[in-house]
Amino acid sequence: MKRTSKKRKLKNKKSEIIIISAISLCLFFIMSFLAVNIFKGKVFEINATKIANDHSSMKNVTISAIGDIMAHDDQLKAQFDKDTNTYSFDNNFRYVKPYIANSDLAIGNLETTLAGPKAKYSSFPKFNSPDELADAIKNSGVDIVSTINNHTYDRGSDGVYRTIDVLNSKDIEHVGTQKNDEDENFLIKDIDGVKLGITAYSYGQVYGSTTALNGLNIDYNDLNNLNIFNSSYVDIAFNEIKDTLDVMNNKETDLQAVILHWGDEYTRQPNKFQKELAKKLCDYGVDIIIGSHPHMVQPIEMIKSDENDNETLVIYSLGNFLSNQRNEILNKKYTEDGVIANIGINKNLNTGETKISNVEYIPTWVNKYNNKNGKLTYEIIPLINEKQFSKIDNLPLDKAKKSYDNTTSIIGSSDIINVAK
Repeated sequence: MKRTSKKRKLKNKKSEIIIISAISLCLFFIMSFLAVNIFKGKVFEINATKIANDHSSMKNVTISAIGDIMAHDDQLKAQFDKDTNTYSFDNNFRYVKPYIANSDLAIGNLETTLAGPKAKYSSFPKFNSPDELADAIKNSGVDIVSTINNHTYDRGSDGVYRTIDVLNSKDIEHVGTQKNDEDENFLIKDIDGVKLGITAYSYGQVYGSTTALNGLNIDYNDLNNLNIFNSSYVDIAFNEIKDTLDVMNNKETDLQAVILHWGDEYTRQPNKFQKELAKKLCDYGVDIIIGSHPHMVQPIEMIKSDENDNETLVIYSLGNFLSNQRNEILNKKYTEDGVIANIGINKNLNTGETKISNVEYIPTWVNKYNNKNGKLTYEIIPLINEKQFSKIDNLPLDKAKKSYDNTTSIIGSSDIINVAK
């Protein structure tokens, strides 16, 4: 019988161990590779799903704000058709309409009354415009107008309440004036899931128990239907606006906007009162301030509260959107300029956090000329793309470019505020 030595047996045993170990090591690496890549795939799928869910949980909307809409005597003549004995203002808005209508919510300042033909149409110093102006505003895409300013009472009580009736009949919402004490003096707008509280106030002259607009004393019975702040004292003005904000706060809004008719006419910089009132409103949590009255474009900026984490977008003045205030008439060259401020708002539907993401503004200029038939024509020109200027009839390029420079130089740019390209 052949015997195998112990040494030989040990050698064979070692070989078997080495082979088994090698196989085991290979299997380990194979299993590890598969496990890691499967895990990576799962992580990738999870991350992709998370990104998709995050994207779907974000809501983005745009609010557009435009400045003063007025109708002076020359405009009334230009918009009147003798053949039909009617007015039409639609052509004034034809070039800016696509930019307004593209917004989720558009807000303007109606600086006139709609008191009807019996009250006689007129302009400065006491405004009353044809109802057809409201038609053109509606057709351009404007959703809301502020009806409180220094010309609100130009036709007294009847003018205030008829203006409201006309706007209601044309499905244009209004803020700043009400028909009775029971009506809320603010709006809550649900803009595709973003709830925006909006109120509007105008400066007024307050002398003891008398309050006036444009030098016209307000009837006591009308006072509660007009949102007016005392322009003599910032603290009093703030407290008057604060009363409305407190009621709005109970409506669970995401953001709050205050439209203010304030400042000094024909100035390009905010005054001390504007800055102090804006600061107090920022401290109190207001998110957006939209200004009018100076008839010139003033700066746009984000201000921060010293008392809390709140930030407020302040548009000190949007200038004139439509008027006959011209350099050749007033010797004030900046009254022809306006701006469309497109305010981007971002809301996280999971957390409810809502903030202003960006502001993109479009400078505008009111072109005035005689058409081929010799008829006086007014058109609001969006100064957004010089390549499009050649498609606009009777446009003086030098004046349009100068207006663009006027507006961009006063507003400038920042991390979130930029001119539209």
